[in-house]
Amino acid sequence: MTVTFDPEVTADEFRGRRVTIIGLGKGRTTAGLARFLVGKGAIVTIADPKPREELVDGIARLGDVAEKVKLILGPSTDETALAEPDFVFVIPGIRPRSPTILRALNRGVPVLTEMALFFRLCPATIVGITGTKGKTTTTTLVERVLGTGSRKVVVGGNIGTAIIQEVDNLRREDIVVLELSSFQLETLGHSPQVAVVTNVLEDHIDHHGTRDAYIAAKKNIVAWQGPRDIAVLNLDDPATVALHTGAASEVRGFSLSLRPKHGAHLDQNGDLVLVSGDRRTVLCKASELRVPGRHNVANALAAAIVGDAFDIPADDIGRVLREFEGVPRRLETVAEKDGVLWVNDSAATTPAATMSALAAYERPAVAILGGVSKGADFGELARVLARRAHGVVLIGRAADEIASAIAVADPSGAVEVRRAATLDAAVADARQMARPGDVVLLSPANASFDMFSSADERGEKFAAIVRSFTS
Repeated sequence: MTVTFDPEVTADEFRGRRVTIIGLGKGRTTAGLARFLVGKGAIVTIADPKPREELVDGIARLGDVAEKVKLILGPSTDETALAEPDFVFVIPGIRPRSPTILRALNRGVPVLTEMALFFRLCPATIVGITGTKGKTTTTTLVERVLGTGSRKVVVGGNIGTAIIQEVDNLRREDIVVLELSSFQLETLGHSPQVAVVTNVLEDHIDHHGTRDAYIAAKKNIVAWQGPRDIAVLNLDDPATVALHTGAASEVRGFSLSLRPKHGAHLDQNGDLVLVSGDRRTVLCKASELRVPGRHNVANALAAAIVGDAFDIPADDIGRVLREFEGVPRRLETVAEKDGVLWVNDSAATTPAATMSALAAYERPAVAILGGVSKGADFGELARVLARRAHGVVLIGRAADEIASAIAVADPSGAVEVRRAATLDAAVADARQMARPGDVVLLSPANASFDMFSSADERGEKFAAIVRSFTS
């Protein structure tokens, strides 16, 4: 059953009302939402069951708004937080059927999310982008492609600051580009006018419970679209195509192997091509892209379709695709020393993302893997490692699970497997194992929260270690 948190409210309704935000976490969404609500005259409380010492980053991100809100922190916050609110907001990552949220609903308290409120209040056209992997790269590409036009482009969602802070500054002619995670989509009763789905693999099973529930969350990006809206879908991924079942929007597909009637594809000559009926426009060659991997060709095709939908000239789209050098911590080249290429792919938090990273390079690999598993199956990744890597260094809580999968996939022990207690030690081991012509990939296939506050922190630490002996 779909759960949506989308009461029909206006921004003026928060003035003088008691509003509780459930969840502080790292504070990006909560800080922006609190700042917006305080600005609208709300009396804001932020509640989180974690103790204060575990929420230092989130509290710091509140900045000057911390003095204008009430914080209720610690494991016994539930009853106090839900004493008498007029509205409750839940941040991404909090389970919609958690006891706290169910208690609020049972008491008849309206439950909202930042994203649903933004969709309700936003006057601009919204481009929403989701996918198990590729959404940040595609979002960045779409921003740059649309930025060549005359309309103001604002980016938010799963990246940047809380987008609700921008809503009062937006006009009807503007474009908002949102990266949307399954957490943000699962309770959303709206779809963007242009929806992009890069792929639907498997992720966040620890949160959603099943793959079907994860897919159901992703489906919301197209489920509420109307006949004038556009769905930009990966035709090479059956699960992505299946999302559109029952949706009313127009499909513009992209593919590395098929030719859609309306969309974009990679042709037999290695050209990225826009197609619309008989119209065929070459944008650039795949060999001209600066970001490695076929998955990045697919991301570029998706971004090109969005650009075309907003009448961006093909020459401008092609130029952006050729100039794009990627985003930090996604197949980011850190250095090359003694014939070994060092690559920071810390943002790869799923096995599928790590498999794409391994496929992006012709070089033999030494992979640094591990962290906190999100309920994923490492079997297929282990089989890819057996073919593509000669060394693996394991860190974090998932080390035993990954090691077991590799042992099954590689019974002869051809892949050398080591374990390291720290990232510094892992890099030292990888340095010993690497040979000239290799690529050393930090592509963990797991979340970072056992050892780092974020995948960004993990990647920055890796890059700093590598630069200490390569620069």
